[in-house]
Amino acid sequence: MKRQLGVTLLELLISMALALSLVAGLGQLFIQSQKSFTLQRNLSDITDDGAFILETIAKGLNQAGFSADGSTAFPEDKNVLSSGLDFLNVKCADINSQTPPIGATYDCEIIKGSDETLIYRYRLDSNELNNFICTNSLTGVQNDVISVFLYRKIDTSGIPVFYCKAKSTTDKNNVAEPLISQVEKLVFQYGVHNMNNDTYYYTNAANITDWKNVFAVKIFIVIRSADDNLTREKAKYNIENTEYTAADNRLYKVFSKIVFLRSSKH
Repeated sequence: MKRQLGVTLLELLISMALALSLVAGLGQLFIQSQKSFTLQRNLSDITDDGAFILETIAKGLNQAGFSADGSTAFPEDKNVLSSGLDFLNVKCADINSQTPPIGATYDCEIIKGSDETLIYRYRLDSNELNNFICTNSLTGVQNDVISVFLYRKIDTSGIPVFYCKAKSTTDKNNVAEPLISQVEKLVFQYGVHNMNNDTYYYTNAANITDWKNVFAVKIFIVIRSADDNLTREKAKYNIENTEYTAADNRLYKVFSKIVFLRSSKH
């Protein structure tokens, strides 16, 4: 009688157990690889977005107070771009006059802000409008006053977005333009020259009595990851010695930059 060859039930069970263990291990490795890839992609996006937005803001803000014809006379402008902020001519010459009125000077307000919003203005000819933040769609003529409003707002999808608005004297088409999403916080502090005791310091908007004494802007932007559930614990981040705790399990990163106003006399 010929002997039959095969495997026993025990051997079959052992083989199946080993195969399942191998599949489970490969599956876990795949899941971990996917998580690592997602984490690195989100971190890379945050870093790229942070560098881009700070550079973009700095490039535009460097123009604050600049005037193509050399005059620093700017007009009064209230509730600029619906920001709730005003440029006032308390000590400023009329833009259409090369001679300041009695008691006025050519030193006009070129920047105004709150702790979370910022407006600035400058004067350029129409050929230069396309070079700076939020102005690429503006039309204008030589010596138009350009105003730019920077702010953060939650969009209709519940995503925090960094926006800007811009207008010229000729073009009032101040449509909000989204620049970058997932901006959890936007904070501005202002460098001030105290003329009474000749000191320099950074402070919040509420402490500024004369905006013509502002010589720099310190910008803080907190960007979060687009994907949630990337961390085991809620992230903590710090802005000027104030600690915040995230409400979710996204990645958070703080970016900061100081921009000196090139047209400031301080």
